[in-house]
Amino acid sequence: MTNVAIMESLQLIGLLTRQIEQQLAVVLGINSTDLSALEHLVTDGPLTARELADRLQVSTAASTHIVDRLERAGHVARQPHATDRRKVLVVAAEASRERILTYIAPILAGADASISRLSATERGVVEKFLSDVVNTYTEAAETIR
Repeated sequence: MTNVAIMESLQLIGLLTRQIEQQLAVVLGINSTDLSALEHLVTDGPLTARELADRLQVSTAASTHIVDRLERAGHVARQPHATDRRKVLVVAAEASRERILTYIAPILAGADASISRLSATERGVVEKFLSDVVNTYTEAAETIR
C-alpha cells in the first residue's frame, strides 16, 4: 500500500466515522453533541455533570442542558451518588445503551476480526502506526483549541 493509499484510507475512516455518528444521532433523535455525551456515559459508566463537561470540553451549564435534553428524550436518568450525597450521577438508560451497541457491535467485531488475522509482528507495526497517528491528531487538536 502506498503512502497515498494509506492517507486516503485514514481520510475515509474519518469520513465514515462522522457519517455513522450522524446517522446514529438521527436514529436516536438527538444532536451530535448529545450523542457524544451519551457515548461517554455508555463507555465510561455513570458520570457527574462536571465529569461529563470535562470530557466534552464544555461548561457545566452546557453539560446540564445536554443532560436535560438527553433525560427528556429518555436516554439518561439522574441518580444520587452512592457515597457523596451532594453529587448526582448521570446514567445511560439501558435501552439506549443496547440500541447504540446494536449498531456499534458489528463495527467492533469486524475490527477485532481484522486484528485477529494479524501476526504478532503485524499487530506491533499497526499499533505503532496508529499510536503515531493518534499523537499527531492530538497535537493538531490542541493547536486548534
